[in-house]
Amino acid sequence: MNDTPLYTSKRTVWNLWQEYRIYRDRLELQSWALFHTIVVPANEIQAIEIRPSAFNGVKGMTLGIKNDLCDLRRHVLLLKKWGVFKRIGFSPDEPEKFVEICKSITPGL
Repeated sequence: MNDTPLYTSKRTVWNLWQEYRIYRDRLELQSWALFHTIVVPANEIQAIEIRPSAFNGVKGMTLGIKNDLCDLRRHVLLLKKWGVFKRIGFSPDEPEKFVEICKSITPGL
């Protein structure tokens, strides 16, 4: 595994001071609630998109795992190809940049 992240989100109150990192071969989503870091290999990513806050209607509500206060502001929704929890919502400090870099490491997105 490559140990130099392409992107590291800043810790904020919105992401509950958690850190989200993109590497060339994977995503790492720190999770205080689950007491570990969620590692998602790049080839397991089915889709990734920016979602509005829940205050903008039903499209803003994320169904699945919510790693932080994602429904309260613009956030990222990650869809995995397999696993028990296929939908993960989280709030990096720059959602647009996070999604752009994530798509660059994932062929076919």
